[in-house]
Amino acid sequence: MTMNKNIINIVNMGDKICASLDCNGRRLASINGSGFSSLAAVKSALLELAGRYVGMAVITVRNCTQGWRDVTAMATMRRPAVNTEPAAALPPHVGGQYIIPWAS
Repeated sequence: MTMNKNIINIVNMGDKICASLDCNGRRLASINGSGFSSLAAVKSALLELAGRYVGMAVITVRNCTQGWRDVTAMATMRRPAVNTEPAAALPPHVGGQYIIPWAS
């Protein structure tokens, strides 16, 4: 049995779409509705809802009207905003563990 990997999933404006974005075992965004013009528009809306995150994300889009599902893995470095104050203005760190911004 062979699977056709060249299937193009088309989204029409009236299609019922159920989609989610999960990262590190947490659901960051989900969409249930219609009015999307393409699969790229659904994925873009999920990324906008998810906000900033770091790591491997899984985007699952289900077209309930047409009966297909698309699962996409996506690695990203959408880091949170970095503190713009100079280091001298910050109080010195006392005890505990330092947090590395790009690793948390």
